[in-house]
Amino acid sequence: MNGTARRALATVVAMPAAMVMSYAPSASAATVLAVEGTLQPSRTTQKAFSGAFCAQNTCRSINNARTPFDVRPGSRQLQAAIDSTPGDVILMGFSLGAASIYDRMREWEESPELAPDPQRVRLIVTFGNPENKYGGEDRNNSYAGLPQFQPYQHLDVTMQYDSVADRATRWGWYSAINTAFSRHFDYFTPTDINDPDNLIHRDADGTTYMLIKADVLPMLKWMDWFTPDERMAELDAKYRPLVEQDYDRPEYVEQGAGADWGNGNPPPAIAADDLQKVPDEIPSEEPALAAESSPLERSAPTRRLAAEEQQEDDDDPEADLPVPADTLGDRDDPERPDRAKSAVDSDDDESDDAGKAADDESGDDGAASDAA
Repeated sequence: MNGTARRALATVVAMPAAMVMSYAPSASAATVLAVEGTLQPSRTTQKAFSGAFCAQNTCRSINNARTPFDVRPGSRQLQAAIDSTPGDVILMGFSLGAASIYDRMREWEESPELAPDPQRVRLIVTFGNPENKYGGEDRNNSYAGLPQFQPYQHLDVTMQYDSVADRATRWGWYSAINTAFSRHFDYFTPTDINDPDNLIHRDADGTTYMLIKADVLPMLKWMDWFTPDERMAELDAKYRPLVEQDYDRPEYVEQGAGADWGNGNPPPAIAADDLQKVPDEIPSEEPALAAESSPLERSAPTRRLAAEEQQEDDDDPEADLPVPADTLGDRDDPERPDRAKSAVDSDDDESDDAGKAADDESGDDGAASDAA
């Protein structure tokens, strides 16, 4: 058999094996169980974040065309789907579907025998969540929230100014107007969940909260199509601080590169568990540096101005005048020369008084002796 024939035979033999390898499912593939939101058609939730969670995984839709009162039914359907699905799973829920996942996680705390093996659950991702700890409209309800500790990797995603999941902490005029223009479905527009600029915060219970920054305030978006970018940046820079003053946000940091959330893989920063910040470690004497390093202050760099106007100090026009050197320091400071001199003079006076008193006493003793 010549060389050409041998190569041809080897190619024919290798083709079936190559075909099997090319069509074999990925060993890392998981089943995504996507719990739908209120009145959403089947297979809607899985389309969020540009379909990142279904690119390499098999997706199943749970409890579609739901009503606002279907939190518990959705929770039970999720349990049934987990029990009937072999292998690794990723749990995914939007809006009311996210509330169903929260309800199921609370149920797992009360009934641990129902909880799936944490090794099977590659990731739980909730988004547009009305129970979001830092902005959900239902976060203050008695039933809302997560167990104090849960063993699953959990990601809760919020688009900044989501009308359901990112509501202001306090009522304010500008935040109320902005919320009135906010949307709840931006997760289904082209959105990169792995963007290094996305903000994340690792909470004490292990949940990672992600905030995807808005490029411009919702209340200004209607002007975008006829307003130059420079003017939009000016307006956003003017009104965004007035809106943000009504929010209490956690310590966010940028997630950085390397995330593959669609397959349950967090960025290296989370994998190393380096995101948890201790407030006491932030120097209180450097508030300006802390403000400059805040990722929210750098939100939408292409749409905002580089700096804000500095507030003038009109309270005391003489506040910046130089202070004479002899007026500085504590008047009771013993290290000051004038205070030291006064202390020496005072000691000398006391010594003189003591010596005079001793002489008087000695004279009295002598007189008493002569009289005797």
